[in-house]
Amino acid sequence: MLYLSRQARVACLLLLCLPLLILFPRSLWAHAFVIESSPTENQVLDKSPSQVSITFNEDLQSAFMSIKVTDEAGKRVDTGKAQLNPEHKATMEIKLIPGMKNGVYTVNWRALSADGHPINGVIPFQVGSGSNSYTNQTAASEGSVASRLDLIAVRWFLYIGISLLFGALCFRLFILPSLGRGKGKESEASQELDQRFSATLPRWPVLLWSGYGITSAAILISLPLQASWDAGVSIGQGFTLPILGEALQFTGAGQVWFIQMVLVLLLSVTLIYTLDHSISIRQRRLWGYSSVILTLSVMLSKAFVGHPAAATHPAPAIAADFVHLAAAAFWIGSLAVMAVCLPVAGSELSVPERTALRQAALRRFAGWGIAMVAALLATGIYGAVLYVPAPSMLLNTSYGLVLLGKAALLLVMLAFAASQFRSARQAAAPQRAAVGLRTELCVGLLVMLLAALLTHLSPGQAPAVPFEETRTTDEYRVTLAVSPNAVGSNEFKVTIQDRKGAAVSGIQQVTLTLVPAAPDKARQEFVLPVKQQPFRSQELMTAEGTWVVKVHALTVSLDAVDADFTLHVGGKK
Repeated sequence: MLYLSRQARVACLLLLCLPLLILFPRSLWAHAFVIESSPTENQVLDKSPSQVSITFNEDLQSAFMSIKVTDEAGKRVDTGKAQLNPEHKATMEIKLIPGMKNGVYTVNWRALSADGHPINGVIPFQVGSGSNSYTNQTAASEGSVASRLDLIAVRWFLYIGISLLFGALCFRLFILPSLGRGKGKESEASQELDQRFSATLPRWPVLLWSGYGITSAAILISLPLQASWDAGVSIGQGFTLPILGEALQFTGAGQVWFIQMVLVLLLSVTLIYTLDHSISIRQRRLWGYSSVILTLSVMLSKAFVGHPAAATHPAPAIAADFVHLAAAAFWIGSLAVMAVCLPVAGSELSVPERTALRQAALRRFAGWGIAMVAALLATGIYGAVLYVPAPSMLLNTSYGLVLLGKAALLLVMLAFAASQFRSARQAAAPQRAAVGLRTELCVGLLVMLLAALLTHLSPGQAPAVPFEETRTTDEYRVTLAVSPNAVGSNEFKVTIQDRKGAAVSGIQQVTLTLVPAAPDKARQEFVLPVKQQPFRSQELMTAEGTWVVKVHALTVSLDAVDADFTLHVGGKK
């Protein structure tokens, strides 16, 4: 019978309650994008503007932002450094020199979004008219700068290091000591066997310090690499004091890095005492618990940087991200211990004793594994709903495809885990169990790689797909078309026909009301000109996400024509 400890049962119950987080208000976010600028893209002005302002869909970080305005000759016409509007942290602006001549000007901007990802773009505009008018200049796409492989690799090594460290500690503290449970004489014999096994667990200290070393190195190198990416400079410049100083002072990643370094230094002390055999077992265990708490703190601090930190309601997103990483680290780290340490554990024991202990370890890990699977499923479902609310985004976005790949690999791990739990009951299956553990561990490392990649992809950025649907009422057929169906300028087109498909004449008014699904967004309303069908209007969509478009029209006889459409707006084109 599968043994599930009281601690594991409590953890399982708590983690299964995590889907309740879905009840929290939520909104779809990705990397920040421009919702308004002055001047607007390709705008022709009669006179030179006094400043350039760019407004985003979310607040910006104050580090590494810049606006450079140049004329046709490449000469700068701005007056200094860009700054955030003190009354609106989502707007950055810069003053321009007075009396700019007629011609084409280019605004090159760069900013750091709330989730820590750098974004940039180009906004061309023109002062005056004539032969110097702007035509067909290609602007750099705004959005996330392409992720660098070095940052993804460092994040992957950080996950591996944390998993080895956390898994080794938890396996030794919560799984091995429990192997000696029993009653009476059976308990005394098991405890004695457990002590002999625990005292001779080879490779465990090496695995523990390897996890600590990889974690420390990944954290140490992450700041200059991240700072060079945020600032748009070379990797070498990211190690310079001015860049590092600005990152530490003005970016969330820099502040979290400082906290992580303090935690890593404290962790080195607790680990030394955890492995100090000159002190009692009870004291070593207390130092081990302290190491677990510090490792959990490192994982929690990581959740304060990235997509969860950019949420409208960050607390549940940060909690889910933290629990997801902790559960994965426990699972994969424990697999590493069993795959690396158990095959040679307790060499001074007899063969039957070693086999019994390995089977007991697998059974004990099975109980904790149920709790970890519950955590991964609950937080994974919550993250999928939070970041990818439209099912179509799973197939037409890079984030969705990587997320599907990660989910598929987790299913593979679950299949291997189920096989291991069954073989744990069979006395003749140690060799098969060892092979399965190594395979499951390799799949787990691939899951960690995809998780590292997800942190550098923008969720919810579905490609814009033109929208067109028809709703039929008792007397009318209403067709709504929206193109390109993206944040920014869109053409709204409404056609009203009778049941036979003939265009209805005498339409006096057509009003569109856009009601957002997210409560933090404002509804929009505009009236379409009614000169001839189809009725068209060029309007601005201010944010991506799901909107209910209410079409309301009045005929010459004051009959009302109403139809509702559900519109999923993709990222800015």
